Amino acid sequence: MKLYQRAIRFLCGITVVVFFSAATSHAETPGNSLVEESEVAEVRDATMRYYVALNSVLRGDLDPMDNVWSHRSDVTNLSTAGDRATSWNEVRSYYQNMGRQNLGGMVAPKDISVVALGPLGYSVCAEVGQTRTPEGPMATYNQRATNIFRLENGKWKLIHHHVDENAASVRNVR
Repeated sequence: MKLYQRAIRFLCGITVVVFFSAATSHAETPGNSLVEESEVAEVRDATMRYYVALNSVLRGDLDPMDNVWSHRSDVTNLSTAGDRATSWNEVRSYYQNMGRQNLGGMVAPKDISVVALGPLGYSVCAEVGQTRTPEGPMATYNQRATNIFRLENGKWKLIHHHVDENAASVRNVR
């Protein structure tokens, strides 16, 4: 039954992404209404808050990440390591483990595209930066990321983060 529920969630997630992709009238294009432009700016700000929080986690501080994510049971996180977190408790645990490693370094979004449509919005970007690997050496990253947000009580909360590692762009730096 659990596999069936995951499959349904996955298909719903794909449907949302396809739906958003078709919603180009709400993307960052000239001529949008002020309300639409405001929503896009808010989702962009939520995206930036996620990366500020991620960098805090890299230094061992989890508090900002608690403020970025929705705490509902339907949130998901897919990492480059193949980890899959499927609830707020699992997502928080993932970042707690990352924070305990004190990897240091910094990750920043680059080339951000944003779409906002009603109570949902998303951003796609490249995550670029450098962090220490659990084995010790520094690694440079340039990977693709998707962030999906939901408007909850007037605030954009992250409900899904997915990073897709580009194996050719990760290299050890000594």
